[in-house]
Amino acid sequence: MRILHVCDSLNPSGVGGYESYLHYLSRALESQGHESFIVTQPPGTNSPESVKRPYYTLFHLPGNLLEARKWDFLSLPEEERAKAAGRIFRQDDVASDVEILAGQLNSLVHDISPDIIHAHSTYVVFNRVIEKLRKNRLVNVPVLATIHGLPKALVLPNGEKTTDYRQLAESCPFDRIIAVSRAVEVALQAHLSKRLRKRVNVLYLGVDLSIFQPQTGLKRKWDLGFFGRLERMKAVDLFPEMLSALKPHFPDIRLVITGDGSIRREVFNDFGRMNVIEQVDYLGVVPIDRIPSLMNSIRVFLYPSREEPFGLSVIEAMACGVPVITSNIHGPSEIVTHAYDGFTVSPGDVDELTKAVRRIMSDFALRVKLGKNARNTVEKRFDLQKHSMLLLQLYQNLQSAVSFAAETDPQRR
Repeated sequence: MRILHVCDSLNPSGVGGYESYLHYLSRALESQGHESFIVTQPPGTNSPESVKRPYYTLFHLPGNLLEARKWDFLSLPEEERAKAAGRIFRQDDVASDVEILAGQLNSLVHDISPDIIHAHSTYVVFNRVIEKLRKNRLVNVPVLATIHGLPKALVLPNGEKTTDYRQLAESCPFDRIIAVSRAVEVALQAHLSKRLRKRVNVLYLGVDLSIFQPQTGLKRKWDLGFFGRLERMKAVDLFPEMLSALKPHFPDIRLVITGDGSIRREVFNDFGRMNVIEQVDYLGVVPIDRIPSLMNSIRVFLYPSREEPFGLSVIEAMACGVPVITSNIHGPSEIVTHAYDGFTVSPGDVDELTKAVRRIMSDFALRVKLGKNARNTVEKRFDLQKHSMLLLQLYQNLQSAVSFAAETDPQRR
């Protein structure tokens, strides 16, 4: 089977949940004899047309370079963005981008001949592109979407204030919609029409248990770790105060952080202001394949997000047998059972977070118990091989349904 994955955007620094998910999913599908392709918009004006990567080929369709201009915009200091917006964006940017991309995607589909098109969090651009192609009967294969996020506010290039879910509800050309958690399913049900709500199913993501696993012989170099986007949503702004409160009890405590984001400078300024910067190692953005060994080099993984649709990093840590402290809402609450295979805390509560770290750091036997139970939980519920088999079954069911519809629709004959 040839699968074409479509994304409005991929983070140019390579960090993020569904970038990692697509990498390992493509690996799992290749091991079962299937071929994956990923198409997105280029994050820069000089991005290559295609990149051959292990397990998949990545294609950049330029459209009107809206995505590249977006990343240029986001690279500006926040105080300069409002003034620059009128220079960088145009009123008709989305419509123009969709029109151009429709032709480019049609050509790519013709060249690749995929058996299925699988969109990922396409809220504004490629959902409209696919809708246009389907209306013109230029795409005759099943199309489904996985929604990886919870609703977020958006400002379109023309200045319109909206949300990504509202944009999805306006243009939703998908035969099936996969929610990555019950929390995402509930949010989708609240935004979609009754007709579209019937197409929503939950399918939890998974991790490759042969890659994310406990590794013997690795030194626990750090006590605490966070790997992800440095954003307020991820609650990384709590870490300086947390570390300051922990230092009197654990004078040699060390925290490792990877990734990047909009509040990186602010957070590290706070580490310095609270005199704990010497306790922190910042590794920047690291390659995906380095994460398993880093995960095995920490004692406790921190992921106390204020808002988290699922929590792929949570199950990656659990698969490595590393105790996790995460939030008790949304996706993580569907993964972790408090005090059994991890700890959950109220989002934004730095005192609760600090107490959880102290509890786990002070009790070696508890860390061992949590780690073993965490690995068992992932083996039972979040195995990527099982996930990919369920996904393939869904692909095949959709293919059968589309073939039946084509046979019974005179206009498709």
